Amino acid sequence: MLMLAIGRVIQFVLLLLTLRLATSLLSPAEMGKISIVTATVAFFALLLLNPVGMFMNRRLHSWELRGQIIRYFTYFWLYLLIVGAISLLALVVLTEFKIWSPNMDIYWLEILVLGSLIFGTLNQVVIPGLNLLGYRGWFTVLTIATSAASLIIAVVLVQTFSRNAEYWLTGILLGQLIVGIVGKKIFFNKIKISSKKNKNDTVLSKNKIRYLFTFAWPVAIAVSLGWVQSQGYRYLMEEQLGLVSLGLFVAGYGISAGLVAGFESIFSTCFQPRFYERISHGCISDQSLAWHEYAQAILPSLLLVTSLVITTAPELTQLLLGPAYRESAQFVVWGSLAESARIATTVFGMVAHARMNTRLLLWPNLVGAATSVPLIWCLMLFYGASGVGLGLMFSASICFLLTVRIISNNLILVFFWRDFIKSLVMGGSLFTVMLVLRKILSGNDNYFLLLMQLSIIGACFLLFQYLILRPVLQRLDFFYRPLSN
Repeated sequence: MLMLAIGRVIQFVLLLLTLRLATSLLSPAEMGKISIVTATVAFFALLLLNPVGMFMNRRLHSWELRGQIIRYFTYFWLYLLIVGAISLLALVVLTEFKIWSPNMDIYWLEILVLGSLIFGTLNQVVIPGLNLLGYRGWFTVLTIATSAASLIIAVVLVQTFSRNAEYWLTGILLGQLIVGIVGKKIFFNKIKISSKKNKNDTVLSKNKIRYLFTFAWPVAIAVSLGWVQSQGYRYLMEEQLGLVSLGLFVAGYGISAGLVAGFESIFSTCFQPRFYERISHGCISDQSLAWHEYAQAILPSLLLVTSLVITTAPELTQLLLGPAYRESAQFVVWGSLAESARIATTVFGMVAHARMNTRLLLWPNLVGAATSVPLIWCLMLFYGASGVGLGLMFSASICFLLTVRIISNNLILVFFWRDFIKSLVMGGSLFTVMLVLRKILSGNDNYFLLLMQLSIIGACFLLFQYLILRPVLQRLDFFYRPLSN
């Protein structure tokens, strides 16, 4: 776990560095364009690729034991090309019939969307696959290499050609492609021996396709509704408030989203392989225990992370964003609350994956999406960009509460009230310490004092996080019991 955590921390630092450089080199309008492209890519990826990817994660250990990974992945690459063609056709239809008029050249948009779907998916399938199969060292190195290569190439391109969203995103894609190709070679080398087993077996059949479809279609609908809830607002903001307001909003929101996502990445990397291995046995008691271990490791710590982001919002904005984005600080708080609710929803939604009953996810996401769009629209009319943040937070909370209600009917849930109370007390302590530090170490644009404040509060946070996690890790014997395939 220690190696994975260090790797994720390095990747997280690179993510924050990427945000700082992007907002220093690109204007708010260009950041708005980036957010539109990423939201468009996310729609196709969540609807058509994410459900299949979740199914692959669910079955990966079984395929590896039977030596069938290479053949299943060959089918997936063909499917990926079909998804790319569908996305291009959809963009052509939307723009030709004036259903959507993006503030970007259509050819650039098509190249970036297609490249993100193919290159990004290649990278995000083979490299996490190494982690799921137990090759954590390669996973850590390649993940860091992806972030570093993407950042370096993006900076070089915008400095060499033009400071716009198109060249920045092209650099990100090239980094994903280069490291993804390396990761693909390593991944298939690692499983080549086992893949010779049952070489002549017929892997794909109507029953297996039906099994995949039964699993995937509820996930596809659920995550698409989640996209409407969490990213659809960007198109509303682009139309009503303009790219500049959108860029300022996503920059502030991106700080909290990046911090919370970094937390999620570290914890899912460490605990998801154990979770998926445990539920692969099919025993309901093992599935129940696997989920409770997973949830108890993540949820109390998530609450502490949220407290940290809210507490340090002004300082984070000053440190991580360029001078043109100072007013984005107000959006950091909304982002932390909304993203934390989203991650908590995902944790409870893992019950549906364990039980292979993903239809449980439909109703909460349907309600969340249905309330998100009108709520954001109305609040945006009265409060501008702040109304968008408020609407995102409310809709994410509604989705979370409904998920908990539905999941509780399918698995006995044990809530860790003592850990939650401990996290709240620690979060309050962080807020108090930060108030004192602002009194003592305040200074206008003094980065040394700013870093000192964040270093002290960060040290307190790490201590508190250790105190929360220590009993969980000791109980799981996490540092000493290896995963078995």
